[in-house]
Amino acid sequence: MPAARWERGPFGNSVRSAGYTCTIAGPDGTPAVKASVMAALPTTMESTVVACADVLIESPEAWAAAIGTRWDTQLGLDEVQAVLLAAWETAAELLPEVVGDPASLSWAAPTTTELRITCEQPAGNGVRPVLDSLVDLTPFGPNDGGARSQLAVAITVAPTMDRAERQRLLREALVHMAHAFGYVDAEVDLL
Repeated sequence: MPAARWERGPFGNSVRSAGYTCTIAGPDGTPAVKASVMAALPTTMESTVVACADVLIESPEAWAAAIGTRWDTQLGLDEVQAVLLAAWETAAELLPEVVGDPASLSWAAPTTTELRITCEQPAGNGVRPVLDSLVDLTPFGPNDGGARSQLAVAITVAPTMDRAERQRLLREALVHMAHAFGYVDAEVDLL
């Protein structure tokens, strides 16, 4: 697919915050996938630095049209892991570089990262779709808790680390998340 352009995002850019979005459109111009990044510095009202990276399938139909018929639109868990890893690296290391070297910053509290896989927009009937209709969750095993539209986990860990360590922690976090949401057979070696 052709590379898309990053543009100022809708997050209220100022001297204390910056946000950018990148949209990939389907052949008819309908937004298919949107990536967003945002960084906000501390203020007198908020003492934390916040960095976010997000990837959203805006329209499954436009996404299917954009990637063509030879590709499946249901994401594999390996693809989700790659997106989460890239988003985590972006939010934890690239965006904080705006204020300085993340490894040399003094942290006022332990840094927390939230990893989420979610269906946020309702389908045509007003109900959010179940996650496994968009993401192949079979590597987690059966779900004893029923269909879900969201899985999430929070990790408290130093923001800077090498890629292999971040990938190991990501897999462990995904298994912890899977267990918390009813996928009790999930194991790291199955990912």
